[in-house]
Amino acid sequence: MTEHDALASQFVEAGISLLAERPREVLLRGLRSEDVVHRAGASQATFFRRFTTKSDFVDALVSRLTESGWPTAEAVRDAVRLSRRTHAEAVNPAVVSLAADTFNVLVNDALSAKTVLAQAFGSKRALKADYGRRDELVVAAYEALFEQADATMRRPFTVRTLGMTVNAMLDGFRLRSRVDPAAVSAAGVADAVLAFLGAVVDTSGRHQHLDDVVAPVEPVVARPRPRDPRAAIIDAARIEFGKRGYFMTRIDDIADDAAVPRATVKKLFPTKQHILVGALQARVDLLRETVADDLLIGTDEVTIIENFLLRCARLAAHEIEFMDAMLVAVAHDTYGEPDGLLSIKQKLNIPSIIGPVIQQGQDSGTLALIGSPVDLAAGITNTLLMRCFTRRNNTPEDNAKFIADLLLRGLGGQPHQSI
Repeated sequence: MTEHDALASQFVEAGISLLAERPREVLLRGLRSEDVVHRAGASQATFFRRFTTKSDFVDALVSRLTESGWPTAEAVRDAVRLSRRTHAEAVNPAVVSLAADTFNVLVNDALSAKTVLAQAFGSKRALKADYGRRDELVVAAYEALFEQADATMRRPFTVRTLGMTVNAMLDGFRLRSRVDPAAVSAAGVADAVLAFLGAVVDTSGRHQHLDDVVAPVEPVVARPRPRDPRAAIIDAARIEFGKRGYFMTRIDDIADDAAVPRATVKKLFPTKQHILVGALQARVDLLRETVADDLLIGTDEVTIIENFLLRCARLAAHEIEFMDAMLVAVAHDTYGEPDGLLSIKQKLNIPSIIGPVIQQGQDSGTLALIGSPVDLAAGITNTLLMRCFTRRNNTPEDNAKFIADLLLRGLGGQPHQSI
């Protein structure tokens, strides 16, 4: 740093200290250059050689407020790994030790004041960038702390929301310490961080949801049994599949959510596969009827396939929770199931709906003989559903048109405009 830069920095730090120590006085009189000069132990002439105008000085001060002196992510990882190894790979004492080592920086009054001033005067862009950097450092600490464990976030938490939440917690401790330092301790910070990590970090390998470890606060109130238990069960299953996924959803949880006795649920739907069939069967049957109607009225095979793709895409969008669960269930159904369990591939055989249309198109010469109708029907349906699952932000119409153009007209032709 040159002498010019050092003097400019000295003036800026003097201005920040005046804002932090005498906010009421600055509010009444303004941030005067003579006060800054006096605090810096320099002269007015020196001040204005560094800053042509007072506005230049204010710009430099605001910029300094949002400057970050954070360590690198690798330095954070190294510090966490060292603490972890020092405490025989135990997470709790490692966190306690890290909290003790960094506590004085967290509650440093000058740094806390600078944080408050940055929030008041700093640019949103600079503050957002600083938050992003701090979030990255929290994620780096998390990765180093749990790198020896098979740790995942309990949904709906992600590493991104982990960083944001931990930093919000630390900011709260920092601000409280400015006005009530006795209330904030290194042990209290460590306890809060450990409590949070215990709730959102899953080392069990069961891919849990936050609801699995945080019990409801409100008392459980008995609910009347619904008049239509089948519909209530399907409504509850939609919520559970959407929240937990196919494998983590339990029939007992669905029963409790639906206010239907567990024994009754298992009579109506012995397995989760039965629930999926019960939820989707009517929609699949309607899809089958529409294709049959198209054939009956003499619609050409290409148009029937386009209509089928659009209706399938709408089904995937409208029944997203059940269709996601069906995709997972069908993948495992491929390997066969014990006697007595339902085969979703047989009950909800969506590709079979379009197979006869492909056969008719091949017989008439409209469609190419590049495979059997069964294989082509499966390929068309699976390609569309995969597109819908991976392009959820697209409309069903967009997804159906993309697959229709790709499969029916290929990469070299002109896209059709009918969908």
